[in-house]
Formats: sequence, structure tokens, C-alpha cells
Amino acid sequence: MITVLGATGNTGRRAAVRLVEAGEQVRAVSRSGRPVPGTETWQGDAGDREFLTRAFTGADAAYVLLPFELFEAGYVAHQDRLGTAVTEALRAARVPYVVALSAVGAEVPGGTGYLASLHAQEQRLRTLDADVLFLRPGLFFESFLYGLDAMRAEGVHADTIDPAVRLPMVATGDVGDAAAEALLGRTRTGVRELLGPADLTVPEAIAQLGPRVGLPDLGYVRVPDEAMVDALTGIGMPPDVAALHVEMNAAFNSGLVHSAGRTADATTPTTVAIWADALGVPA
Repeated sequence: MITVLGATGNTGRRAAVRLVEAGEQVRAVSRSGRPVPGTETWQGDAGDREFLTRAFTGADAAYVLLPFELFEAGYVAHQDRLGTAVTEALRAARVPYVVALSAVGAEVPGGTGYLASLHAQEQRLRTLDADVLFLRPGLFFESFLYGLDAMRAEGVHADTIDPAVRLPMVATGDVGDAAAEALLGRTRTGVRELLGPADLTVPEAIAQLGPRVGLPDLGYVRVPDEAMVDALTGIGMPPDVAALHVEMNAAFNSGLVHSAGRTADATTPTTVAIWADALGVPA
């Protein structure tokens, strides 16, 4: 039996579906409790160690992640609480094989915004008496969808990533597929980067996304860091979370965060165009 955390999210649901298709028994754990066909549904709090211990008990393998809470103040402390609960529950349940969602840049201890919490979580999970594989994807294509309403209103996508910076970008579906593959084999450990088909600039990604969401002239504007913080707090994001967003982008711009190098193993198939065509977003 395999336990999947975040089983109604982008990567977790894809992994759970693929595992069911392969004939595995899956315990699908999520905050919402929305059912995933063919799985055993568990609803609960990812920060509840006792609940998680029960959810992991009896599992031969597990897929774990830290829920991404953009509108809750105290982001770092919250991620630490969740990460500690997940790690201690895996330890108590003695799960022998773990696939953990991380990110490119998680090897850097600080100065990387949101990614620093993933560094801390990798360090916790390394203390387990278990075989652990860390999946480190690049920037999710899905991250652009957070700004879709603003894109429609303003006709541009605005952020603080320098327009000439090339970044690995990946579809969450490809990440879920990689997680399922690892959970089925249960032999791979260490780190696997997942980088999409090619590194892209933000303007290149936006040029492919725009026409597919009814915005054929969509462009990209690199705004000052302070203006981005103001814009994010203006839509209700806590100041500490907005500051982490800008810090992460600064780490992209400076090259502090970068992949270990593109290889066939790190290259995933889904392009921005294929991903966007499948969205079903009304034009």
C-alpha cells in the first residue's frame, strides 16, 4: 500500500491516479477529502502528527510534500511545523521508501525565498531510516495561473524575474508521473531534477500561454521589487510571504538558484503549449 499526501493537488492527484492504473492500493490523503477514484480517501491536517502517523501506518511507500500556503502569515514557521509533523509521522510509522517533492534550489540553505523551507525539509527527511528520493522540479507552469485574472485585467504578466533569465519550467503532471514511477520501482534514491523540455525565459513562456487563454497579445513586464511586494500585499498576501516571493526571484536572477545541468533523465516531455492546450481555460 502506498500513501500519497496532497492527493487532490496537482502532483499528488496525478501520482495517485497513475498508481491506481498500475494496480497499486493507494491511501489518498488530503485536507479537502475529495475522492480520487480507486483510492482509500483520508481527510485530515498535514500538520497533525498523530493523524499522519495513522495515514502512513502500513504503507510500503509514501509520497510527501509541503502544502504551499501563500495567504497565511508566518510562512517559514508554518512550513517548519508541517515538515516536522510529516517527518516524525514517517519515522513513527517506519515507512521504508519515501518520494518527497522538493525543488531546484533546495540544496541552497538560504536566501532563496520559499525554497529555503524545502532545504530545511530535505535535511529533516535525510534523518529517516528510510530510502528517500527527492524530486526537484523547476518552476511549475501552473504558477502562471495565479496571475491569470491580473493578466486579463492588465493585458500583461508582471513579476520580478529578469526577462533574459532562462529557467527550467515543468508541468506538474510530469512531476506526478515521475513520482508514480519511483513509487512503483522503489529503488531510486538521492535527487532527481525535473526540468521540463527546455529552459525558458518568462517572456517565452508567456508568449506560448497567452494565445491559449484568449490573450494573444499578452506580454511580460519586469516590475521593481518594491512594487511587486505592494501588489502582492494588495491582494491579501501577508508581507512576509510577498517578501519571500521577491527573494526567490532574486535568487533566480543572480544564478544562486540553478539546475545541476540538463540531462535526458531530468528532461520531461510536456511543453508550455501542450500544457496550456489541455487547460480548458475559456478564451
